[in-house]
Order: sequence, then structure tokens, then C-alpha cells
Amino acid sequence: MTIDDVVKETLGRWADEAQVPQGLADRALGGRRRGRIRTFAVIAGATAAVVAAAVTVPATIQDTTGTQIVLARTGLLADGPAITLPELTEVSADPDASPPTRLVSTPEVALYAYYVWDHEKISDKRQILKRTWYLYNPATAAYEKTPWAMVDVAPGGYVAVLEEQQARRVGVLSPDGQARWVDLERPASTVQWSPDGGRLLLTSYAANPDEQGREDENGSAEIVRVARTGFSVVDVATGQAAFRPLASDEDMYEQDLRWSDDGTLIWEQGGAQPPSRRFYDLEGRPHEAPPKAVTTHQKAGLSPGGRTLATDSPDKGAVVGLADVATGRVTALKPVAGHWIEQALAWSGEDRLVTWACELEGTDGCRISEFRNRLLLVDADGGGAVPLTGFRENSQQPGSWEPLFARR
Repeated sequence: MTIDDVVKETLGRWADEAQVPQGLADRALGGRRRGRIRTFAVIAGATAAVVAAAVTVPATIQDTTGTQIVLARTGLLADGPAITLPELTEVSADPDASPPTRLVSTPEVALYAYYVWDHEKISDKRQILKRTWYLYNPATAAYEKTPWAMVDVAPGGYVAVLEEQQARRVGVLSPDGQARWVDLERPASTVQWSPDGGRLLLTSYAANPDEQGREDENGSAEIVRVARTGFSVVDVATGQAAFRPLASDEDMYEQDLRWSDDGTLIWEQGGAQPPSRRFYDLEGRPHEAPPKAVTTHQKAGLSPGGRTLATDSPDKGAVVGLADVATGRVTALKPVAGHWIEQALAWSGEDRLVTWACELEGTDGCRISEFRNRLLLVDADGGGAVPLTGFRENSQQPGSWEPLFARR
């Protein structure tokens, strides 16, 4: 029996702690998986012919005036991160706002950025997913709208950006908000910092991967499949960008490429249960999974100390579970402080988790719609919770927002 089957069967029976609607597991897991799927539906992918030989392209990182920037050998900008947060001993929250206007942070992890998503019609049958990104500005103590199409934040507040989908260059922001640019040999549509903050991984596609089919009056939409062509790795310390061809596979659930936990490999997400990952080396060659690789639907993944894994719960009273890595024992993260925990997003130290949660009671409680949810900081032992933001009224509708957390 797969984890989906277990969760469906058990959550079909209402938890003792709260009366949860039939099918909540399907919708919660489904909403979670729709995060970056190209049909949203948000996003989808297909097979492409493998491009010829790999090409290494030398590049320099420059500011907007063309002056070369000297980088620290650690792989981070010599003049510091783009976002430096104030020191905290307690939680900083904005519990009445959605999206937040004030800093959302714990002493260990922070919401550095978020995006609001919408659709732009390009024809009667096609549309494009558009993201409007907001970054926290320490000077104004507020989240401010940016011109960037894609954003990623490394631990410590180092920011990488793309100007558009199918971008020809990637930028690294300095504290004054100016970008140092690295030219790319192939256009890129996603960017992700390596775990050590020294490199950037960019996924390339044959066209804009955020193009989608528009729903007709029957609620069905044309499937738009855009082929992945490969990826680039940028060394932030030297400004070197190397492209490698890597065609997409129709069997894979998601085409965007990501770093392995130790930054030595990259992977793509399969659709099998439990979630499968297909690994490659940095030349784009298939590679065995790392010996201790763990997979989960929960974005939080392993705790910072590697002792606990946020995973899917087989317990009838929860969607999220916490697995003890040493013993394999899974403890359900059950309702806490009047909230049903839907997804684990990020660890705050070893003992707390940032989660999405819906409110069990009230006019718009989970029994009405689990898509009305808020960011909630919860104790891993289920002992307490702190609201971090107000409620998104419907996370599945245009105009909703998605957070980007990183370690402080």
C-alpha cells in the first residue's frame, strides 16, 4: 500500500481530535504537489532531443555600469549579503496580514521573500503563469515589490535573480540592490543556490515553461508541454558558467532541477510513491542516489541536525509526520492550537517547524475549505503554536502568495 493509499484511507475516518472533512488528504497532498507543476495546475514537462556537446562559457560578474566585481573565495559577494536581518531572540510575526508587511522570522529561519501569482492571457486557449516577487528590505523594515521574474535566497540573505523567464543572464544582488550579472550560454527559467552558497543551478527550457492551457467552460484545459534542454552551473566566486544538455523525461513528475543535500549532485522529481528522485552528476550523467538520500513530500525535509525528517503521516489524525531518523519511528503532527497542519515548510532549529495550517473552527474552518490557511510556527512535539501571518483566503486562486524561507 502506498503512502497516498494509507493517508486517503485513514483520513477518510475523522480524527478523534477534530472532525476533518472526507477527502482532505487528497486535497492537501494534491495542493502540495501542485506547487511547481507546470499545469497548475501550475506547470508540466515533456521529452526533448539531447543537445550536442557540453559547452563551458567564461563569464565575469559585473555591476550595472560594467565594472568587474571581486568576489570572496567563499562564493559570496565580498561586500556582504543583499538582505541583513536584525538580530532576534524571539519570533517576529505579522499575524493579521496576508501576505505579510512586517518581517516574519525566528532566530533561526526567515521569510526573506514571497511571490504573488496570477495568470496572463495570451490567447483564447493559452495563458502564462506570472509571479510578482517581494523581498524584505531592512532599510524600510518591509517587503517591497521587485522587478524580478525569479528569485532564490541563500542562507544569510544572499539573493540570486532572473529578469524574465528564458533569461540570458543571472544576477546576484548586492546590499544596495544592484545586480552583478553572469551571462548564460542558454536561456534559463529557474535559479537555485547550492547548499554551500557558492554556486547557482539554473534549468533551461526550449520555451517559456510557465505557459499553460486555459480552462474551458467544462473546466478542462489543453496540456502544454515544454521540453527541458539542460542546465547551467555558475561558480559565484569566479563568474564561470557551464551549460550541460539534459533532456526532459515524460515519466518524471517535475522538470526543474535541484541540488542534492551535499551539493555534489542534482536531481529531478518523479511521480512514484513514495516520491522518487532521479540523480545526475554535474556533467548531466545519470548517477546513483546518495547512500543516505531521503525523500519526502514535505518541503522542510531533514532537521538542521539531521535527527528528524518531516514526512507524510500514516496516522489517521494528521497529514504531516515526524520521523526519527535513528529509529524510523513516525510521530503524527496532530492538530495544535485549533489548527490542522497541512504542510511542513521549514525547520526552525531542531524543535520547531514553520507550517501551513487551516483553522479547524469558525465560519471558514477546515470543514469549509482547507485552502484557507496561514503560516504557523509549531513545536515539533505538538505542544504549542505561534501564528506568523494572517490567512490566505484561497491558496489555489490567482492572487494568492507563496513564501520563500531560508536560514538566517
